[in-house]
Amino acid sequence: MMKKITNLLFSPITMGAILLIGAFAMAAATFIENDFGAAYAIKVVYGTRWFEGLMVLFAINLLGSIFRRKLYKRRMLSVFLFHVALIVMIIGAGITRYFGYEGMMHIREGATSDHIVTQNRSLNLEFTDATGTYSESWDEDKINRKSGFKQHFKLNGTKMAIELLKFVPDAYEKAEARKGGNPIIAFVLANDDFRGLSYIEYGNTQTYGNTTVSFTDAQTDADVAFSFENGVFYVSTKTPLAEKVMGSDQVKALPEGKVALTPKKLYQNNALSLVVQEALPEAVLTAVPSATSKRSGSKSAFVFKISANDKAKEVIVWGGTSSGSQVTTTDFGEGKLSAYYGYQKIFLPFKLQLDNFEITRYPGSHSPASFSSYVHILIPGEKPEPFHIYMNNILKLHGYRFYQSSYDSDEQGTILSVNYDSLGTGVTYFGYFLLLLGILWSMVNKNSFLHKTFIPKLLLLAFLLTGAGSNAFSQSTASVKSNQAIDAKHADKFGSLLIQDNRGRTAPVYTFASDLIRKISRKQTVNGLSPVQILLEMSMDYEHWMNVPMIKVSNKKLQDELGISGSYASYNDFLIPGMGYKLQKHVEAAFNKPPSMQDKFDKEVIKADERLNICYAIYSGSFLRLFPIPQSHDEKWYTTAEAVQKIKTTDDSAFVANIIPIYFQALSDAKQSGNYSAANEYVSGIERYQKTYAGYELPSEFKVKAEVTYNKLNVFKKLFPYYTSWGLVFLFVLLGAIIMGKSLNPWIIRFFTGVIFLGFLAHTAGLAIRWYISGHAPMSNGYESLVFISWVTLLAGFIFSRQSWMALSATAILGGFTLMVANLSFMDPQITNLVPVLKSYWLTIHVSVITGSYGFLGLGALLGIINMILHMIQNKTNKVRIDETIESLTKINHRTLILGLYFLTIGTFLGAVWANESWGRYWGWDPKETWSLITLIIYTFVTHARMIPGVRGRFAFNTMSVYAFFSVLMTYFGVNYYLSGLHSYAGGDPVPVPSFVYISVGILVVLSIVSWFRFQMQDTKK
Repeated sequence: MMKKITNLLFSPITMGAILLIGAFAMAAATFIENDFGAAYAIKVVYGTRWFEGLMVLFAINLLGSIFRRKLYKRRMLSVFLFHVALIVMIIGAGITRYFGYEGMMHIREGATSDHIVTQNRSLNLEFTDATGTYSESWDEDKINRKSGFKQHFKLNGTKMAIELLKFVPDAYEKAEARKGGNPIIAFVLANDDFRGLSYIEYGNTQTYGNTTVSFTDAQTDADVAFSFENGVFYVSTKTPLAEKVMGSDQVKALPEGKVALTPKKLYQNNALSLVVQEALPEAVLTAVPSATSKRSGSKSAFVFKISANDKAKEVIVWGGTSSGSQVTTTDFGEGKLSAYYGYQKIFLPFKLQLDNFEITRYPGSHSPASFSSYVHILIPGEKPEPFHIYMNNILKLHGYRFYQSSYDSDEQGTILSVNYDSLGTGVTYFGYFLLLLGILWSMVNKNSFLHKTFIPKLLLLAFLLTGAGSNAFSQSTASVKSNQAIDAKHADKFGSLLIQDNRGRTAPVYTFASDLIRKISRKQTVNGLSPVQILLEMSMDYEHWMNVPMIKVSNKKLQDELGISGSYASYNDFLIPGMGYKLQKHVEAAFNKPPSMQDKFDKEVIKADERLNICYAIYSGSFLRLFPIPQSHDEKWYTTAEAVQKIKTTDDSAFVANIIPIYFQALSDAKQSGNYSAANEYVSGIERYQKTYAGYELPSEFKVKAEVTYNKLNVFKKLFPYYTSWGLVFLFVLLGAIIMGKSLNPWIIRFFTGVIFLGFLAHTAGLAIRWYISGHAPMSNGYESLVFISWVTLLAGFIFSRQSWMALSATAILGGFTLMVANLSFMDPQITNLVPVLKSYWLTIHVSVITGSYGFLGLGALLGIINMILHMIQNKTNKVRIDETIESLTKINHRTLILGLYFLTIGTFLGAVWANESWGRYWGWDPKETWSLITLIIYTFVTHARMIPGVRGRFAFNTMSVYAFFSVLMTYFGVNYYLSGLHSYAGGDPVPVPSFVYISVGILVVLSIVSWFRFQMQDTKK
């Protein structure tokens, strides 16, 4: 019996089942999170006992596999380390789950804090009488809101019971006048931690953030004390109040002590503001269901019955927020009973005092470049110690780690994320170390299949991945005669001027013009003119350019609405002479719909309207932010009209007011005469003005030239047809040689290799230039990461080319298609500033390694497709040759997937390190990291399938290598553009799925079915 159990636990079939069940559960959880929120996904999947049991079962299976396969032997030690590392990581995760916690600390400038608010909520009871204070609490998961909650407990030796009578998930508090009820006051309170309407019943004390409010005639030390004597309501506070009648500017200081309450008056002191809405002598409090879930101020309400001996009382407990919980205190027997439901407070053995919160922004922009907190550490009995907390610079104290997370909207307070998990993190990090050591050892282990052939190239690849080596416009348009166009050489000079965009980036005018023209036309040129020529022509001769069809209109219905026959419209095509804007009603209708209700026509109307407005802004000069302001504090640059209003000196104001009109006149004259000397001098004058008054370091002349050259070459757009066409020709030549049974001339191989290598060199140079001009690794957005994936794909092809030249042809095709996707309409190639959290060396390491793995996994998918095609064309004549080719390609495919899996594993867990160093947790089940883990699991299954009965064999392996790549596509595109999360690039409504995706999937399914039938036929004959 025991043998059967161990056979089941340690079998490869069990391993496969665990992997697939885990992957499916996590995939489902990401969609649950997208629809119902992260907390619900944790509750139904990630935080469940069955999911934890699955992890434990996986660890047991790994442990059994180690002994069954004798991985502890010397020749297998690298694989042994890899498997042990996974077990250690699961143990570390368990320690974190049960012994670690995380929370937030909020501090205002000048204030101190001695506690954190955790992510876990609980119901808390406190009973206070003459003998002391006694408490009891229950975690959120123990309170079943549907089937009920009832607990018996003891407080100070007294047997008590609590029972949930009613739960109202979306409710608001309301006082109803009722004879025989208690006095109740409805008031609006605002302080640093709380703002909202609340009610308090006579005899109760409630806490709102850092403010305590009581309603009793007895003496109290509450911050706000209401009382009711002889039918009159009073209020008193620790600090004297001033009163102000709502709607009036009259303010009157009030005497110390009790003050008679007047509804609708504003009472203020330096700590709070208070307005009493109504005061009822006899009333009861109820939790009223909200008519709509969007009602302002609505929250969850629990109605509990608390009983002890012969006493019982109903208490309404309101769900709290991360900024604090509403504490309800009521008389109960000989003491007072306090209850609150919300995020748990954990008090620390020290305090942090916020001396100053500092935020720096990109020049001329509201976007933060960085933000940080200057604090003092206050430990009893020790001297206060200063510390500077900022992104990626952590305060470590008594096992707690404090990270700069966010800040208050008024920038007067900081929000720190706090993590307490030194043991769990240490064990997990040790697992990561063993994992990395095992992978690296596998690469150099002489017994490894990777060693003999691949080790020199793998070392080069690791070096490169870690960053240690630090179309013509076809449609007919209104012609622009060449002798009337602005001289290209002068346009380049103007294009080298600097301009500040609305995100605060200072870039050459050429870059800015390229972005604008691309947004308008989805092209880089119009009738052979460069972007800067177009920008200048549109600014100077707008009457002519209003008739040039250059505004992209993709939707046929919208084309008919505008009365155009092609896919480009002129500015005037949108206007009805003397009547206005043709699309006015359509634009209003589209914007009045929520994104989920907008159809393709609505979305195209919005895009066309945006393009039209960009043209108008160019015509009116609203985009040329060329002028910094002398002695400006915000370092913002302005257009001519804006700058003139802000410049105080007469000379500078006159220069800015006149330079652009004078320059345009000189440019107009130069177009006729051909002499651009005056126009060049005016451009030089603007350049000197910028350098004089910028107020910050401008890009060097070399960097400006590099960026202009980068934009002119547009290398990545040119490379995708280059790679794809040469890769396809090379593949057909190789397949033809296999079918005909002939060997290729080595010079043909060298020719294709050389041609593809030239493209690879251009690709490498383009990446290097983009890295240089942006100042960060080119992996910060969807476009950049796709360009990098394409580069790694080609690199993988060269690494495996000696084993089979098909690997190089396949990667050329795949690299080309990847660049094609990068240049689709929803990908933005614009170079941007980095958000603060991305300013980390972990970004370069993590993103480069994990995206690099996609190139190898993509190569595996393409090799799988080639093998499917080979199965289809196999017959009696070529059977032996194709069998040999399939066998060779399958071996390469397996090695490719193993290598991709290695890099995916390293990249995923380096991402966990980045997350821990950036915001205080190494794993948080964000959809991106979850799908990375799913992809890792799926490829683990594929590469271990040879051990599992039923999915062994070449055909099954190659087929799985193709379909496994869908998890990569989901990890990259699905999460980035269709799910919510930290890594999402989507801005609101998800981008549409391109039609070629559906066509490609259909072709792939047909190919799989036909290939399978051909394989079965050959297998039967065999």
